[in-house]
Amino acid sequence: MKKQVYLRVKVDPGLRRAFQLSAWRSERSPSYVLRSLIQNCVSLDRNLNGLDIEVWGDCFPLEGEATRQPNRQRSR
Repeated sequence: MKKQVYLRVKVDPGLRRAFQLSAWRSERSPSYVLRSLIQNCVSLDRNLNGLDIEVWGDCFPLEGEATRQPNRQRSR
């Protein structure tokens, strides 16, 4: 999709104001924050498998480690 579009979202006025203030306090425009959120969401979805490997990569012993220490209990 190459055409630029506008999104309309219903938001509680208090939440909208808090969002605007938060964006301005961080010296970013609210529209920039929303674009960043959407880009990060898409990026996370594209890299979902990589994220799982990164999160769980150090939690389980390697095959060689498991055979060397068969009676060792796994720590949590």
